[in-house]
Amino acid sequence: MTTPPDDERPGDGANEWAMIERLDAGEPASSPEEVMARAPYERLFERIRDLDVIAPPAGWEDQAVTRWAATRRKRRLSIALGATTAVALAAVFLLQLCAAPSVVRLDVTWLAPPGSTRRGDAAVGDLLRVRVPDDQAHLELRVYLGTALIARCPGSTACQRNASLVELDWKLAEAGTYQVILLSGSSDIPAGNGTLERDLLDAKGAGVSIKRHSLTVAP
Repeated sequence: MTTPPDDERPGDGANEWAMIERLDAGEPASSPEEVMARAPYERLFERIRDLDVIAPPAGWEDQAVTRWAATRRKRRLSIALGATTAVALAAVFLLQLCAAPSVVRLDVTWLAPPGSTRRGDAAVGDLLRVRVPDDQAHLELRVYLGTALIARCPGSTACQRNASLVELDWKLAEAGTYQVILLSGSSDIPAGNGTLERDLLDAKGAGVSIKRHSLTVAP
């Protein structure tokens, strides 16, 4: 066996690349030495070929699209559920408002002699006129001077009541701060003891609706 010159031995320089090219092209080794030198490259090439045959499972594109679509559906469903919950809560709130008893309108005015409506603060000698629609099962008007009860309707000769209106006319004989109180609801209204804050506490405890109007009367 003749040993090739050093510059032609497989694995050296350009000859090594030539050997690899022959191996890749499927050509046989040119010498026993090349057979030995090609062995590690052949193993490497076999591993690369094995990698070439690895492919994604059949239908992987459809599976990917299906998963993507499912994710989008879940996201849209979460948004829709959130919006539905908000709408439901709003509907419950509106139903509660509709079911709540209507707010009773309290109309408070004062008349200066000889009966014209005063433009400005009330004064001693004016006539206090309080009106409220008579559309509640239980309803009462009260007037306090300071903290003391001085008039109530019904219960006073100054009170008038018909099928649609409750009206109280009261002569403002003293200067001070007056509190006009409207008590209404579906249950009986506590009689109270004639003291403003205590009467309001009793009314609240009985579940009575309270509407309040403050009026300052000048001397």
